[in-house]
Amino acid sequence: MAAPRIPFSRRFLTALLAGAEEKKDSLPQITQAAEVVAERLLGAGELFIASARPDFISEGYIRSGGLMLLKEWQTELELTTPDTAIFGTTDPNTDRDLVRRLHQNGAHLVGIGPPLAAADRQYASFFHAYIESTPPLPPDVLAEFDAQAYPLVSLHNLVLLWAFTGELVAALSRQGVMPAMYQSVLVPGARQRNQQRSGHRFEQNHNVPPIAPGQLATAYIEALSTCYRALLETQTAAIAQVAQAATAVLHNGGTVHAFLISHFPIFQAGAPGDPGFMQRLEHIAAESPADTELEVKLQPGDLFFFLGYYNRPTSAYQTAHRAGADIVEIITGTENTNDPAPDYVIHPQWPFGDSLVQIPEYDVAILPSSGIVQTAIYWAVVGEMAELQKS
Repeated sequence: MAAPRIPFSRRFLTALLAGAEEKKDSLPQITQAAEVVAERLLGAGELFIASARPDFISEGYIRSGGLMLLKEWQTELELTTPDTAIFGTTDPNTDRDLVRRLHQNGAHLVGIGPPLAAADRQYASFFHAYIESTPPLPPDVLAEFDAQAYPLVSLHNLVLLWAFTGELVAALSRQGVMPAMYQSVLVPGARQRNQQRSGHRFEQNHNVPPIAPGQLATAYIEALSTCYRALLETQTAAIAQVAQAATAVLHNGGTVHAFLISHFPIFQAGAPGDPGFMQRLEHIAAESPADTELEVKLQPGDLFFFLGYYNRPTSAYQTAHRAGADIVEIITGTENTNDPAPDYVIHPQWPFGDSLVQIPEYDVAILPSSGIVQTAIYWAVVGEMAELQKS
């Protein structure tokens, strides 16, 4: 008798979990890289986030639980020797010219990405520190992404980005400094709180004690692993149900219209490995698509795939049901009782406020989870759909 099929979402999420857990063994390298950057920030240096792809930049820049001092690198900017750039890559072969240019500027480069080819010493020499993104890459998982490693590597890059950020915060705390961090604007009073820190790289007054090396990165990885485990334990059946419904819509000639939340998830439609099963709706408002777009695009028998943040978009749901489309809801809110209710629900398992790690004597938690978890759900669904298409 053949062994029972393991759902795609379980195999995919298990690989993500294993990658995060295994990275705890290499935290000293991340801590060391962060300590160097901390020294530079205490001097004249600025910190930038850079990539050949906009997704990595968007995840770190002006982000709940992230650094207020972090700046977005754009191609017209010329960095200088005191500056540091965190450079994220999923395919080093595609961004060689950008890395060379940053290196020629004299900036200190911290790379995050898949292992570099041993033979390519020149490219490797451009980086002052390189944090390897090495999640498991199961062939049966990659097969549903056209053999592309992007869905796994890109998400693991984000784990490393936030682990590095945590160690940078800790390194600065050991120098008596606390960098200003963003709070999620969904938390009451957060906009005013963030505005009070506008223009300040560091907290003007704080009581944050020195934080030991490895403590914040470990706490982040463990908390994110808890989110992954919760998905594995409670949501794989819901993911399979959504994938089956979406596959049936396509089989019957309908369309899956996806609203993908900002920062990292919005860039997944059309990313390497994406099978193209979903048509992305425009991202205009913060947490909801425009009703006018839904009215034009949704047809009877379609599916509205709402990969949101916290709030249920009541008006959008009303529009979808009037059009005769079913609704998939993926938001983390616990008070979403407004009608109409969605037809399918996946609970993302990340907490209100988004961030996972509390700093001693600091007013907000840091290091967010939503971009990683929401994107993991997207790839779990489309990977499951790809597998169903073959059956």
